[in-house]
Amino acid sequence: SSRRRHTRYWRDWSSDVCSSDLQEFKKTLYKGKEYDFVLHYNARNIRRKCVPDLMLAWKIFRDKLTEEQKSKCAFILHTQTVDENGTDLPAVKDMLFGNEECNIIFDQNKYPANVMNLLYNCTDITALISSNEGWGLSLTEAMMCGKPIIATVTGGMQDQMRFEDENGEW
Repeated sequence: SSRRRHTRYWRDWSSDVCSSDLQEFKKTLYKGKEYDFVLHYNARNIRRKCVPDLMLAWKIFRDKLTEEQKSKCAFILHTQTVDENGTDLPAVKDMLFGNEECNIIFDQNKYPANVMNLLYNCTDITALISSNEGWGLSLTEAMMCGKPIIATVTGGMQDQMRFEDENGEW
């Protein structure tokens, strides 16, 4: 049934990740490079997801780092690079960074749940800065892997961030 399918899906996310599988996945995804910090985006490339804004934020973040620190940071965009409902992300990358090595990794692969679990577990933080969002599943998936999130205060994303008042109430 549908309920059984969803229970199995979430159990896959919360299960332990095999270290050797994770290292092999990292080696392939990072093309043999090692990173100290990896930002992750996993959603569609559509206007309301504000992907170019997130790329600009990446540039601003990197501009504050030393050259050595820059070389140890990467940004994985797990999305389609060009979409008629979004933008041409390689063109945005070229506009923002020119020929500078910016460690942006475009990953357009469609993965099963167990490989998505590896993807989340080889990153440090997941960001979704949509201008309008009903829930933001990638944030839930990241948290299921114990990863922190960056999100805008809109729709269901604010519920996932669990804002509390002075009395500890949601």
